[in-house]
Amino acid sequence: MKSSLFWVFIAVVLFSQGRIAAQSLAFSQVKTVSQVETVPANKVWKLNGCFYNALLSGIVSSGSGSGTYSNSDAYILVNNQSVAVRSSRSGGGYYHAAGFVWEMAWPMWLQAGSTLAASTGVLSVSVIEFTIVP
Repeated sequence: MKSSLFWVFIAVVLFSQGRIAAQSLAFSQVKTVSQVETVPANKVWKLNGCFYNALLSGIVSSGSGSGTYSNSDAYILVNNQSVAVRSSRSGGGYYHAAGFVWEMAWPMWLQAGSTLAASTGVLSVSVIEFTIVP
């Protein structure tokens, strides 16, 4: 019984790899997306990065002991869900100044039917569109 299941599993894996290998991508266009757009049928989008509408906040030291702190975040909307693409935190006081910046590792891929839009802190998203070729 175990041997039969093993061979069925192997057949399913090989079959699915053959179906994936039979498809390829053909370049379609380069675009920037700011308002809500949907990935068309038989297409995929490769998101390469964002054009931000605000500079990152610098590390500040007030010298007063109470400190000055700054937060700067940037988001895009994927299928109406906020996705953080950059975050910055900085702060300073009388004895110290500290900060960090985190940025998403690109690329991100979206399949047909997905929606994309710029959101807080983002002007637009750089996109390369590909057509799925069977």
